[in-house]
Amino acid sequence: MASKNMIKNTIALILAINLVFFGFTVAQPPPPPQAPVCPRDIQACVNVLRTSVILNAQTVSRCCTLVAGLNASVASVCLCNAVRISLLNILTITLRLNQVLGICRITPPAGFTCA
Repeated sequence: MASKNMIKNTIALILAINLVFFGFTVAQPPPPPQAPVCPRDIQACVNVLRTSVILNAQTVSRCCTLVAGLNASVASVCLCNAVRISLLNILTITLRLNQVLGICRITPPAGFTCA
């Protein structure tokens, strides 16, 4: 009788230890999210940022869909990099970029300047 209890206790101990070890392997945190990147066709926003285009929801909608999944700082930098090459007036770029972000309901970081 004692040997049956000993076997049951041993099996129970082995199962308990297995549960602990399996719990450690399952309890790993999920991998961190990938860093957001600029959309490939961000150049579509360059034409919107030219001074001859009137900024409104209709003219900016294509650009808004491109930056919709990005946080404010990444969206600001992406747009700045896209237009910095083709437009030279930095003050105008920053003002227009902030207007586009505003229309897209994205608040640029405080003190952001496209330079």
